[in-house]
Amino acid sequence: MENAERRVVAALEDLLFRSKINETAENLEGVEAAFPRSPKKLMESLRSSPPDLLVLDLNSARFEPLKILAEIEADEALKNIPTVGFLSHVQKDLAVAAKEYGCDRVMARSAFTQKLPEVLAGAKADAEGAEEIG
Repeated sequence: MENAERRVVAALEDLLFRSKINETAENLEGVEAAFPRSPKKLMESLRSSPPDLLVLDLNSARFEPLKILAEIEADEALKNIPTVGFLSHVQKDLAVAAKEYGCDRVMARSAFTQKLPEVLAGAKADAEGAEEIG
């Protein structure tokens, strides 16, 4: 989809979530999803064409999301990319750390799945979004 109005980049290893995100993006008009396969390719993608949204699996061993968030925060050209991270609802410490590292929105995995169309389309979170953690 070359004429996408909204570009989403997702850093995750879980094939089920990749499939859900891809399928949801295909069903939304004007939304394109990209899935870089390594942290290096992710950073190259972010620098060459900053997306409208970066989705992070906060449990990803391959992508080391806290390190990615720190890199993004330290880079003037990237620090304004909106970020959404998802994790298990019991991982309160990781949720707090992700927020401290600059993740704009941290969601429980179940809420992320439930609200995926809204998240990818760019709908704003409720001011005190019950689905957010941290």
